[in-house]
Amino acid sequence: MNQEPLISIITVCYNSKLTIERTFKSILNQSYRNLEYIVIDGNSTDGTAGLVKQYQEVFENNGITYKWISEPDNGIYDAMNKGIASAQGELIGIINSDDYYEESALRIIAQEYSKDNSYDVYHGLLKYHDSGKLSMIKGAVSDVLPRHMIEHPTCFLKKETYKQYGVFNCKYKYVADYELLCRIRKNGGKFKLIDKVIANFYDGGAGNTFKSVVEALKLRYEYQFINRKEYIIRYFKLRLGRTISRLIN
Repeated sequence: MNQEPLISIITVCYNSKLTIERTFKSILNQSYRNLEYIVIDGNSTDGTAGLVKQYQEVFENNGITYKWISEPDNGIYDAMNKGIASAQGELIGIINSDDYYEESALRIIAQEYSKDNSYDVYHGLLKYHDSGKLSMIKGAVSDVLPRHMIEHPTCFLKKETYKQYGVFNCKYKYVADYELLCRIRKNGGKFKLIDKVIANFYDGGAGNTFKSVVEALKLRYEYQFINRKEYIIRYFKLRLGRTISRLIN
């Protein structure tokens, strides 16, 4: 087995000019260099596409294979699927354009994979930032998936895992990443939790919206993690809470 597997990193973006350079720099600063970087831009209008193009020379000068496209897509998960289709690596990581990796992230993942490549998902700890300040460091084993998502920015999946279990289901607008991991786990996929910080996440975006919470609840019902009665009770509690919040504010 190759002791230094090729790792593909995917970043999808749309109008991310203010944050994407931080993501770029985290890729350039990786201590592990056997990687390719793929950027899928959704036809941004704020200058993001110009930055994406500008960095091609920077990545190539640093010995990193760099691929990018800028075109309309059908949402964030459609863009991620484009990246997966283009990826050549044995392992694939996805980092959003307002998040970033620790400098040792890819080295840690590659070492764990080289020790034992039988796992489908390799994931670790995530630093959460709120209003620019570190709020917590968190990681969870896949056993929690019936209750909530694990830290997706830290997840690295084998290319073969996507071939075996499928890619993101775009019928889910907010929680297709959650659904994919539930699908893998339900069908016998193996998860490896690494007790080291892999990535940094900044609060905000679609993942924190009311619609995403409702969609996640529906997903847990579809996967029979909760029964119909529990689903209905939780759904109406969410609706009630939202109504009260609107009245107060």
